[in-house]
Amino acid sequence: MKRNLFYAQLRKDASDGFRSAIERDGESFRNQLVSKGVLTFSLFIIGCHAGVYLESLDNEYEWDWPDAYRIWLEEWPGEGEARLSVPMIDIFHDGVPADPASWRGASDVEKRIGSFAKLKPDMAASYIFYHYQKQEETPDSFNKTYIIGAHGPLLFSYYELPASLSESKRKGVLSTNNSPKDWHAVMQPHFVPWGDAADGQEYWQPAAFIYGF
Repeated sequence: MKRNLFYAQLRKDASDGFRSAIERDGESFRNQLVSKGVLTFSLFIIGCHAGVYLESLDNEYEWDWPDAYRIWLEEWPGEGEARLSVPMIDIFHDGVPADPASWRGASDVEKRIGSFAKLKPDMAASYIFYHYQKQEETPDSFNKTYIIGAHGPLLFSYYELPASLSESKRKGVLSTNNSPKDWHAVMQPHFVPWGDAADGQEYWQPAAFIYGF
């Protein structure tokens, strides 16, 4: 089982058309994903930014939007041909699923939350260092579904509520205890603030949940 984050970018003035297409194609889109071993899928949008979280049975699974969405999405170079989404680099994950049954069990997801942040490029190494250290010093410490991915300086995070922990915690690869006590104070200098953001959302801005299962 694999947890995946993908980033896509909407073309100018394409948001309404893209959302309408997702709503129209919802059932067929879901059937297509499920047939390829996708267990859960969540799409979030803020401005031109689109973030996708999905879980797949295949650890080698690489997802991309169907060609029908090219009219609304920007393209990037790929290994074979242009692609509509980019796999995000895993910066942090609180939990690691062993198998689908133990990962969620019988619990229901009440809310899915996706947020975007902008990282200062010269602070990227520090940000990654701190997060890897925290991930491996205190694995599965607050919400096993929490995960952060990066595409360049853009960060996308995903988690579910209610928060849950694994029945048996994974043993991290670090035996140290150096993670900062005042985590938020140490993290704040790493971010580029969003303009005109609401209080408490200057650095991580929640995106609109568009579609999921």
